[in-house]
Amino acid sequence: MRIHSLEKIKKLKELRKKGYSINELVRELSIPKTTVWHHIQGIEITPKYLSLLRSKIGGSRQKKEKNLEIARQLAKEILKSSNREYIIAFTMLYWAEGSKKSCDFVNSDGRMINLCINILVKIFNISKDRLTPTIRIFSGMDKKECLNYWSKITGLPKSRFFVRMNDGGIKSKTKYGMCRIMIKKGSNTLKLINSLVDQSYTELINSF
Repeated sequence: MRIHSLEKIKKLKELRKKGYSINELVRELSIPKTTVWHHIQGIEITPKYLSLLRSKIGGSRQKKEKNLEIARQLAKEILKSSNREYIIAFTMLYWAEGSKKSCDFVNSDGRMINLCINILVKIFNISKDRLTPTIRIFSGMDKKECLNYWSKITGLPKSRFFVRMNDGGIKSKTKYGMCRIMIKKGSNTLKLINSLVDQSYTELINSF
Protein backbone atom coordinates (compact mmCIF):
# COMPACT_ATOMS: atom_id res chain seq x y z
CA MET A 1 0.00 0.00 0.00
CA ARG A 2 1.39 3.41 -1.01
CA ILE A 3 1.69 5.71 2.01
CA HIS A 4 2.55 8.93 0.18
CA SER A 5 0.71 10.07 -2.96
CA LEU A 6 2.42 10.27 -6.33
CA GLU A 7 1.71 14.00 -6.33
CA LYS A 8 3.59 14.48 -3.06
CA ILE A 9 6.57 12.43 -4.27
CA LYS A 10 6.60 14.45 -7.52
CA LYS A 11 6.60 17.69 -5.53
CA LEU A 12 9.41 16.34 -3.35
CA LYS A 13 11.58 15.75 -6.41
CA GLU A 14 10.76 19.15 -7.89
CA LEU A 15 11.68 20.94 -4.66
CA ARG A 16 14.91 18.95 -4.42
CA LYS A 17 15.87 20.14 -7.91
CA LYS A 18 15.34 23.69 -6.61
CA GLY A 19 17.92 23.18 -3.86
CA TYR A 20 15.73 22.20 -0.92
CA SER A 21 17.71 20.45 1.82
CA ILE A 22 16.57 17.15 3.35
CA ASN A 23 15.39 18.87 6.54
CA GLU A 24 13.47 21.46 4.53
CA LEU A 25 11.73 18.71 2.56
CA VAL A 26 10.80 16.92 5.79
CA ARG A 27 9.23 20.10 7.19
CA GLU A 28 7.57 21.18 3.95
CA LEU A 29 5.98 17.83 3.07
CA SER A 30 5.69 16.12 6.46
CA ILE A 31 7.52 13.06 5.15
CA PRO A 32 10.00 11.03 7.25
CA LYS A 33 13.67 11.75 6.61
CA THR A 34 14.31 8.16 5.50
CA THR A 35 11.57 8.44 2.86
CA VAL A 36 12.97 11.75 1.62
CA TRP A 37 16.46 10.25 1.42
CA HIS A 38 15.16 7.30 -0.60
CA HIS A 39 13.42 9.46 -3.21
CA ILE A 40 16.14 12.09 -3.75
CA GLN A 41 18.78 9.57 -4.77
CA GLY A 42 20.06 10.38 -8.23
CA ILE A 43 18.21 13.70 -8.52
CA GLU A 44 20.43 16.41 -9.98
CA ILE A 45 20.08 19.88 -8.51
CA THR A 46 19.36 22.54 -11.11
CA PRO A 47 22.69 24.42 -11.56
CA LYS A 48 21.31 27.82 -10.50
CA TYR A 49 20.16 26.32 -7.17
CA LEU A 50 23.29 24.25 -6.50
CA SER A 51 25.21 27.02 -4.72
CA LEU A 52 22.14 27.67 -2.52
CA LEU A 53 22.05 24.04 -1.36
CA ARG A 54 25.78 24.02 -0.69
CA SER A 55 25.48 27.14 1.43
CA LYS A 56 22.73 25.51 3.49
CA ILE A 57 24.81 22.39 4.06
CA GLY A 58 27.83 24.49 4.96
CA GLY A 59 25.79 26.61 7.35
CA SER A 60 24.34 23.52 8.98
CA ARG A 61 27.79 22.06 9.52
CA GLN A 62 29.08 25.31 10.96
CA LYS A 63 26.14 25.49 13.34
CA LYS A 64 26.73 21.89 14.43
CA GLU A 65 30.43 22.54 15.05
CA LYS A 66 29.58 25.69 17.00
CA ASN A 67 27.13 23.80 19.22
CA LEU A 68 29.68 21.02 19.75
CA GLU A 69 32.30 23.53 20.86
CA ILE A 70 29.81 25.16 23.24
CA ALA A 71 29.03 21.70 24.67
CA ARG A 72 32.75 20.96 25.18
CA GLN A 73 33.35 24.24 26.99
CA LEU A 74 30.24 23.83 29.14
CA ALA A 75 31.29 20.28 30.03
CA LYS A 76 34.67 21.58 31.28
CA GLU A 77 32.95 24.17 33.47
CA ILE A 78 30.44 21.70 34.89
CA LEU A 79 33.16 19.19 35.79
CA LYS A 80 34.89 21.91 37.83
CA SER A 81 31.74 22.82 39.73
CA SER A 82 30.60 21.70 43.17
CA ASN A 83 28.21 19.29 41.42
CA ARG A 84 31.06 17.28 39.90
CA GLU A 85 30.19 14.12 41.87
CA TYR A 86 26.59 14.10 40.61
CA ILE A 87 27.67 14.94 37.07
CA ILE A 88 30.15 12.06 36.87
CA ALA A 89 27.60 9.63 38.37
CA PHE A 90 25.01 10.63 35.75
CA THR A 91 27.58 10.58 32.96
CA MET A 92 28.65 7.02 33.75
CA LEU A 93 25.03 5.87 34.02
CA TYR A 94 24.12 7.47 30.71
CA TRP A 95 27.23 6.09 29.05
CA ALA A 96 26.09 2.60 30.05
CA GLU A 97 22.33 2.88 29.58
CA GLY A 98 21.69 5.91 27.38
CA SER A 99 21.02 6.16 23.66
CA LYS A 100 23.80 7.35 21.38
CA LYS A 101 21.45 8.79 18.74
CA SER A 102 18.73 10.45 20.81
CA CYS A 103 18.66 11.88 24.30
CA ASP A 104 17.02 9.08 26.28
CA PHE A 105 17.88 6.26 28.65
CA VAL A 106 16.14 3.10 29.75
CA ASN A 107 16.37 0.73 32.69
CA SER A 108 14.32 -1.66 34.79
CA ASP A 109 15.89 -0.48 38.07
CA GLY A 110 13.73 2.27 39.54
CA ARG A 111 16.61 3.61 41.63
CA MET A 112 18.65 4.31 38.52
CA ILE A 113 15.75 6.05 36.76
CA ASN A 114 15.01 8.10 39.88
CA LEU A 115 18.64 9.18 40.28
CA CYS A 116 19.00 10.17 36.62
CA ILE A 117 15.80 12.23 36.68
CA ASN A 118 16.82 14.03 39.88
CA ILE A 119 20.21 14.96 38.41
CA LEU A 120 18.64 16.08 35.12
CA VAL A 121 16.13 18.30 36.90
CA LYS A 122 18.22 19.63 39.81
CA ILE A 123 21.70 19.81 38.25
CA PHE A 124 21.08 20.15 34.50
CA ASN A 125 17.97 22.31 35.08
CA ILE A 126 15.87 20.24 32.66
CA SER A 127 12.18 20.95 33.17
CA LYS A 128 10.05 17.89 33.88
CA ASP A 129 7.77 19.11 31.09
CA ARG A 130 10.52 18.05 28.67
CA LEU A 131 10.60 14.48 29.97
CA THR A 132 8.60 11.88 28.05
CA PRO A 133 8.22 8.57 29.93
CA THR A 134 7.51 5.23 28.24
CA ILE A 135 7.18 1.87 29.97
CA ARG A 136 7.41 -1.55 28.37
CA ILE A 137 5.57 -4.30 30.19
CA PHE A 138 5.21 -7.98 29.45
CA SER A 139 2.62 -10.73 29.58
CA GLY A 140 1.36 -11.39 33.08
CA MET A 141 2.22 -7.94 34.45
CA ASP A 142 -0.43 -5.71 35.97
CA LYS A 143 -0.55 -2.54 33.85
CA LYS A 144 -2.09 -0.44 36.63
CA GLU A 145 0.46 -1.63 39.18
CA CYS A 146 3.35 -0.92 36.79
CA LEU A 147 2.04 2.55 35.97
CA ASN A 148 1.63 3.39 39.66
CA TYR A 149 5.19 2.23 40.36
CA TRP A 150 6.89 4.21 37.59
CA SER A 151 4.76 7.28 38.21
CA LYS A 152 5.90 7.30 41.83
CA ILE A 153 9.54 6.66 40.87
CA THR A 154 9.66 9.43 38.25
CA GLY A 155 7.36 11.94 39.89
CA LEU A 156 5.48 12.19 36.59
CA PRO A 157 1.68 11.80 36.27
CA LYS A 158 0.38 8.53 34.85
CA SER A 159 -1.38 10.43 32.07
CA ARG A 160 2.04 11.35 30.64
CA PHE A 161 3.16 7.75 30.15
CA PHE A 162 3.20 5.78 26.93
CA VAL A 163 2.71 2.07 27.53
CA ARG A 164 4.18 -0.55 25.21
CA MET A 165 2.82 -4.05 25.76
CA ASN A 166 4.92 -6.97 24.54
CA ASP A 167 2.31 -9.71 24.50
CA GLY A 168 4.17 -12.11 22.28
CA GLY A 169 4.96 -14.63 24.97
CA ILE A 170 8.21 -12.94 25.93
CA LYS A 171 8.82 -13.13 29.66
CA SER A 172 10.74 -10.74 31.87
CA LYS A 173 12.36 -11.20 35.25
CA THR A 174 11.53 -7.59 36.14
CA LYS A 175 8.53 -6.92 38.35
CA TYR A 176 7.43 -3.64 36.78
CA GLY A 177 8.86 -3.79 33.28
CA MET A 178 11.24 -1.21 31.87
CA CYS A 179 11.06 2.57 31.81
CA ARG A 180 12.48 4.87 29.14
CA ILE A 181 12.89 8.59 29.72
CA MET A 182 13.29 10.76 26.63
CA ILE A 183 14.24 14.43 26.73
CA LYS A 184 12.30 16.53 24.23
CA LYS A 185 14.41 18.80 22.02
CA GLY A 186 17.43 17.10 23.54
CA SER A 187 19.99 17.39 20.73
CA ASN A 188 22.11 19.98 22.53
CA THR A 189 21.71 18.16 25.83
CA LEU A 190 22.98 15.00 24.13
CA LYS A 191 25.99 16.91 22.81
CA LEU A 192 26.73 18.06 26.35
CA ILE A 193 26.38 14.55 27.76
CA ASN A 194 28.67 13.10 25.08
CA SER A 195 31.22 15.82 25.85
CA LEU A 196 30.98 14.93 29.53
CA VAL A 197 31.54 11.26 28.70
CA ASP A 198 34.66 12.08 26.66
CA GLN A 199 36.14 14.42 29.24
CA SER A 200 35.28 12.24 32.24
CA TYR A 201 36.84 9.23 30.58
CA THR A 202 40.00 11.17 29.74
CA GLU A 203 40.33 12.52 33.28
CA LEU A 204 39.72 9.15 34.90
CA ILE A 205 42.00 7.13 32.61
CA ASN A 206 44.81 9.68 33.01
CA SER A 207 44.54 9.48 36.78
CA PHE A 208 45.85 5.89 36.88
